[in-house]
Amino acid sequence: MTEQFVLKLCSDRTAFEIRPKKPLTLDLLSLKNELVDKTGMKARLCLAAILLLEDDQGRVVSIFPTGRLLLRKFSTQDSAEEIARLIAPLLYSTI
Repeated sequence: MTEQFVLKLCSDRTAFEIRPKKPLTLDLLSLKNELVDKTGMKARLCLAAILLLEDDQGRVVSIFPTGRLLLRKFSTQDSAEEIARLIAPLLYSTI
């Protein structure tokens, strides 16, 4: 299966960035509960423009309506990719 997203280290090297391979528009308000259930993370902020999820270790996932994700405080690319693979089917299933 072809990957639905591209993961890279941000230019300021403080977060990992994930972008879908194809453009999309997400309804973050309707996805919130499903993402919280799937990841076990807590929703810290949920607006039409951004959804912030945080786990008990202080790792934060910012989700934008364009499908772009910023993963902060993930110590390795593998840990960022692990959460991306968990979230991707929910976000990018229409791609």
